[in-house]
Parts: sequence; C-alpha cells; structure tokens
Amino acid sequence: MITRVRLRNYKSIAACSVALKPLTILVGANGAGKSNFLDGLRFTAESLRYSLAHALRDRGGIDEVRRGSDDGADSFAVRIDVRVADAAGWYGFKIGATGKGGYVVRREECVVRSADRNGAASFESVTATP
Repeated sequence: MITRVRLRNYKSIAACSVALKPLTILVGANGAGKSNFLDGLRFTAESLRYSLAHALRDRGGIDEVRRGSDDGADSFAVRIDVRVADAAGWYGFKIGATGKGGYVVRREECVVRSADRNGAASFESVTATP
C-alpha cells in the first residue's frame, strides 16, 4: 500500500507531503493541485512501466512538468512511501532540466526495510545516481 506521496516542483505543486490511508479523498478548490497530485502518481507509474522519456514526452517535456519558480529550481522530485506485509520503504527520484528540453536523472533511490522471522530489522538499499 502507498502510505505517503511527496512531490516537489511538480507542475503547479511547489511541495507537498500527503499521507494516504486505505480510503483517501482529495478535496479543494479548482486549481489547488488535486489533478497534478494524481498525475505525479501516474507519471511515476508510466516512468517505471515504459520509460522516463515516455512519461515526459506524454506531458509535453520537462519544462511542462517542472514547476516554474522564482528561486531558479531546475528540477522536480517524487517520493512514494510503501508498506507491504512485514516490509516498508520508498522509491524516489529527482529529475533536472539541462536546457533545450533535455533532462538528467540527478538521483534515484529505492529503500526497503524488512523484519526477519525473529523480528530483527534487516535493511536493503539500492541507490543509483548517474
């Protein structure tokens, strides 16, 4: 189960951290970011299922995905926390613009924490940074 979603500089969302329960209802005024929040989940799923290039292309490129900001931020980030059975962890990434519609993966991380049969914690972490 997805337990939390964090987005930074994704479309209209400067930053958010939303805890999810088995039933979560998003409410808010028009233009508040509800659809962009859900698109952050779809973006991650499409990136993993097809490719990052595919997910960006379907949204008009990195300049359409990355939130324009006054602080000069040239990247966006997503982190999705999950829990299954006796394990919990997260998957996250940060994508940066390189100019002229180009992009680079600045960070990608997958962390899994699980407990063995005696309840002792064991850890597995995989981090890929180009």
